Amino acid sequence: MPPILSARRLAELLGPLDHAGPAYREIADRMRLLVVDGRVSDGSRLPSERELATAIGVSRTTTTRVYAELRDAGLLQSRQGSGSVVRVPLSTSSASSLIVTPDGADTIAM
Repeated sequence: MPPILSARRLAELLGPLDHAGPAYREIADRMRLLVVDGRVSDGSRLPSERELATAIGVSRTTTTRVYAELRDAGLLQSRQGSGSVVRVPLSTSSASSLIVTPDGADTIAM
């Protein structure tokens, strides 16, 4: 049985928002990092957009955009009535799009 991630647990993993830019981008970036560093595993079922919105205090439109971003990146599969499941891409080119680096002059890109 795949792991099911509750909205409350995902909110804890995401931490408080910085509000430095668009909320959907900040949340999507943090979710990518959670997958890349293994805190959210491949096959994990995510909470509904509505549950996550309530847990992290944003609008449902924001979480809808987050999930759309993750689907577009190939990191999430969603089926109406079945929920959304994390899918880690197997190809190197897809996986490289998951890496998020902080902005700054001292950042070394690899």
